[in-house]
Amino acid sequence: MDTMTDEERYAAISARDARFDGIFFTCVRTTGIFCRPSCPARTPSRANVEFAASAAAALDAGFRACKRCSPSAPPGSPDADPTESLARRALDLIEAGALDDGAGVGALASRLHVTERTLHRALLAATGASALSHARMRRSRRAHELLRTTDLPLARIAYAAGFGSERQFHDTFRRVYGQTPSALRAASTSARSSTAASDGAVLTARLAVRLPFDGAGLARWFAARAIPGTEAVEGLRWRRAVRLPHGPAVLEVELLPRTAGSGGSAHLPLTARLADLRDYSAAVALARRMLDLDADPVGIDGALSRALPALAPLVAHRPGVRIPGLPTMEEALLRAIVGQQISTRRARDLLIEAQELLGEPLPQPLAADGITHLLAPSAALADRADDWFRGPASRRRALVAALRSGIDPAALGAAELEQALLALPGVGPWTAQYAMLRAARAVDVAPERDVALLRGAADIGLAQSLADLATALAPASPWRSYAALHLWHHAAALPAARPTPRKAPR
Repeated sequence: MDTMTDEERYAAISARDARFDGIFFTCVRTTGIFCRPSCPARTPSRANVEFAASAAAALDAGFRACKRCSPSAPPGSPDADPTESLARRALDLIEAGALDDGAGVGALASRLHVTERTLHRALLAATGASALSHARMRRSRRAHELLRTTDLPLARIAYAAGFGSERQFHDTFRRVYGQTPSALRAASTSARSSTAASDGAVLTARLAVRLPFDGAGLARWFAARAIPGTEAVEGLRWRRAVRLPHGPAVLEVELLPRTAGSGGSAHLPLTARLADLRDYSAAVALARRMLDLDADPVGIDGALSRALPALAPLVAHRPGVRIPGLPTMEEALLRAIVGQQISTRRARDLLIEAQELLGEPLPQPLAADGITHLLAPSAALADRADDWFRGPASRRRALVAALRSGIDPAALGAAELEQALLALPGVGPWTAQYAMLRAARAVDVAPERDVALLRGAADIGLAQSLADLATALAPASPWRSYAALHLWHHAAALPAARPTPRKAPR
């Protein structure tokens, strides 16, 4: 918030400028309500307005969420930043349910390798609210979504959203939304559906997204690398089997944004088949990360076009490019190391062979629409690497070490994560940076000496040699990852060149 004055913020809400949604929140003293800047309601008097850095901070100050613009679930993330800060990492973990199941703030701080006091100070400085305040807001937001979109009993909704008890659910929900869960359900006109799946359910959610959104680019990327039975893309419908904290799940997302409500906010429909209801929050958080839904495309596209004029036509042709994510660091390292010095198709064939040998079948209630297996467990892939990996022995050793590394990208900042990856045997800058981009949403890396990047850069006159590529992309910081995605997409659309062994994105 310190880059804008209060007068500038008031001008933004007067214009109902959606570009500031998630950047700050408007708190109206006379009504006790907080809104996002694009709220369609009448603009309040300047004398009655104050501002908060996050929805949780507004709640702590005694305000409740506006029913018209749903500021507790704005497009994008109100607390994320591009600098891999401690606060951002903590908020990502909280969003995925790190403080549910009775886990305390101390355990979260320990995972982040800091003291509880350090974590508390970082969150207060960045967002104006504590970890517990953010956790309460997250649980209320998830419960709100489930109340509107499912017929689950209130007790199961409290359980799925991460509340410790149904009473805690009722008390917190009423404080946040100014009404009881039962009243919201009775007033909701949204279509509701829920289907039993063993002890879990098939649930739906709306994934808020800022426009523009390049869903077609994500679909093509995932389709070219999909392992049959584990991932599938049909048109703009993407499906993927994943492991979540309490069991397996299948995520299905329509990559075509829809708009709803008087505020015109956009969302992607998510269907999650869960083995355990407690994984609802983790499923939503993982889908958001894998589809890079917390990106600010207007800001990123504008910055890239200004910093690299040669890239501007690509940005105009494909606005809203997103980073295609992977569920785990182990999978990112697997794809990066297997794909070294061979074609994308050959790397995919090797992974399919490994999957046919070691893939883990999904429980029957979850298997549907051709998604039948989880990706083979990292331990099994490492233990039996000799049975499926075709490549140099040194690369096989690097692969085994990487699969057994246990590196937790959520617990490390960008610099620490890159150092940890580079410390692995056989992992160089290209592998480390590519793995960070895919598994940790690193927004400011452009994998070194990547021939596919060079091909795209050379075609638009940005760079003519690998030696010049890094220098040419430097002005794109802190959004070099998005510049790399534009060049990869562009290179993939160029006429096929004579096949040569190369490092290509996996």
